[in-house]
Amino acid sequence: MADLLERDVDAVRVITLNRPETMNALTLEAMAALGERLEAAAADSRVRAVVVTGAGASFSSGGDTRFLQELPGMAPERVRDVVYGTFQRPIRAIRAMRKPVIAAVNGPAVGAGCELALAADFRLASETARFGEVWIRIGCVPALGGMYLLPRIVGLTKAVEMILTGAVVDAAEALRIGLVNRIVPAAGLAGAALALARDLAAGPAEAIALAKETIARGLGTDLAGALDAALAAQARCFATEDFAEGVRALAERRSPRFTRGGSE
Repeated sequence: MADLLERDVDAVRVITLNRPETMNALTLEAMAALGERLEAAAADSRVRAVVVTGAGASFSSGGDTRFLQELPGMAPERVRDVVYGTFQRPIRAIRAMRKPVIAAVNGPAVGAGCELALAADFRLASETARFGEVWIRIGCVPALGGMYLLPRIVGLTKAVEMILTGAVVDAAEALRIGLVNRIVPAAGLAGAALALARDLAAGPAEAIALAKETIARGLGTDLAGALDAALAAQARCFATEDFAEGVRALAERRSPRFTRGGSE
């Protein structure tokens, strides 16, 4: 089974994370493929809008557990290859794309899955959607744009709460704080996302592209710099015993026992 599915509906490209048996957990291979597909969509003149969604009952549960177990103690140069070269690649592709991107969040979107949704221009959520920057629960920090994007989407106070506590918010709370554009009944989510994408695809492509670029510039901070800083912080996390313990606890399905200082 392919990790990703792709189809074109008129001028809309729909990319579906397709590991429903793992709640669409993200592997190195899946994120590399997603980055490639997004870059291809950006370069394809036939595509005027993109929808990203998940197969089954989840958008994405974040990093695959088996993959996460490879990260504790990883050499910094390898961390850069993995995080910058692969896991940040779809985020960069979405934010650099001159076409609108819609995340159709059909269920839980946590960890890397949450950050993938945050990168989109629009987030439509089913009633079963949940969002969480849960990295802190395994002794780590978000490094896929969440620390840059979340404060700009929901405000600093709520973003700090979500990132430092790993709190997960349901669809109703996500709508209240401005994390999603609207909630759609689960049965109608795919149709609603496609309808919005078709409307955007039918709009003035250059004006939409310029609007995206101008909004991004107006945020006042360079995303590349923010991602680099997050990469450095995450690399430091990977070297700590707390992160190793967090990953072990996740794999063993128990609560982690973190050290007070967070280092070996």
